[in-house]
Amino acid sequence: MHVVREDPELEGLLYAGTETGAYISFDGGDHWQPLQLNLPTTSVRDLNVHGSDLVAATYGRGLWILDDLSPLRQIKSDLRTSNYLYQPAATTRVRWDNHPDTPLSADTPAGDNPPEGAIIYYYLKSPAKEITLEIRDARGEVVRRFSNKAPAAEPRSRNVPDYWFAPPEVLTTNAGLNRFAWNLEWPHPDTLTYNFRGQPIDYIEYTLPDHAVAGKTPINQPPGPLAAPGRYEVVLTIDGKTYRHPLMVTLDPRVRVGPGDLEAQLDLARMIDAWMNSSYHSYNDVRTLRTALANAQKPLAANSPAKEASDAAQALDKELSEIQDGTNTAPGFGSVNRDVARFVTMVQSGDIRPAKSIIENAAPSCVALKNDLARWRKINAETLLALNSLLKQNNLSPLAIAAVDKDPVCPK
Repeated sequence: MHVVREDPELEGLLYAGTETGAYISFDGGDHWQPLQLNLPTTSVRDLNVHGSDLVAATYGRGLWILDDLSPLRQIKSDLRTSNYLYQPAATTRVRWDNHPDTPLSADTPAGDNPPEGAIIYYYLKSPAKEITLEIRDARGEVVRRFSNKAPAAEPRSRNVPDYWFAPPEVLTTNAGLNRFAWNLEWPHPDTLTYNFRGQPIDYIEYTLPDHAVAGKTPINQPPGPLAAPGRYEVVLTIDGKTYRHPLMVTLDPRVRVGPGDLEAQLDLARMIDAWMNSSYHSYNDVRTLRTALANAQKPLAANSPAKEASDAAQALDKELSEIQDGTNTAPGFGSVNRDVARFVTMVQSGDIRPAKSIIENAAPSCVALKNDLARWRKINAETLLALNSLLKQNNLSPLAIAAVDKDPVCPK
């Protein structure tokens, strides 16, 4: 052996570097087993335990890092007889890079960074059928929820190749050790497709190269807001049985903020995200109704006695167009979604309490959304009922009545 190091966190846990690789002992050196993973067969000349990482220096000036030793520090002799959730290590809240230049191409040689966010390990004695993972804050509110089922694929085309994007966040169900990384984000808001100049388009246009890494680029922009530092809980449910552990999220030591600054940023971002979600599905509900209305107008236009119903349908479509796309004086659901997406991106651009000016400039979009919802609510409660009565008189199917969102919460 070239070198033997003892883990400072656990007595009897040893790491060794030999001429052919790295080894580990859980009993003070009485028994050894390989700790090779993806380390090639090479001479390991030095080892160092740095926090939760094991750093290996190899012959020829190579440097390898085994990220997060917490699972090795928690291995028990009876582990293979039952499922197990490891206590996650404390996680530092660090933002993505904000480098604005063109990202490196996919074929540029580059090392891999550790997984971002909180790393959660769990052991399965046999393949599981159903697994869910919830991250809860100190008040018990669910921050994120994941499962072993992949989310629905994004049907809209994109202006960049698919190989740039990170795979879906799905829990693995394999027998043995499994790993999952929570990126410390709350859910992302629902975003309509507008281009850089604010015009509606039928594909997703990616204009921000921030954190563009082949195979790891976030597919959702803007992303969800970062969780504030504090105490969280990891709740893992495996085939109906639940396991829990606390999780600490600590502040980036390079960041200097006042008490409550990041909480204020999170609260504002979540408020704006709620406006985006409401405007997003309200826009789509209006579009669905306009499509159904267009189909109903065809037989009405061909039937002269149905002029009253045809005129009512045309008047309704005009009003729907106004609350969907807006007018010169009143933003519609679409423009509200577009505008507040830009506001929330600015709010989340750094670790700082939101400026009063950005709150004041975002507030009119909330008022516009409230006005659009009021018109949309009246259409469903009154206008559609009257039109459906006319459609029934002409032996046509009624149009669907939509459930309208409650009014948004606007800044005071």
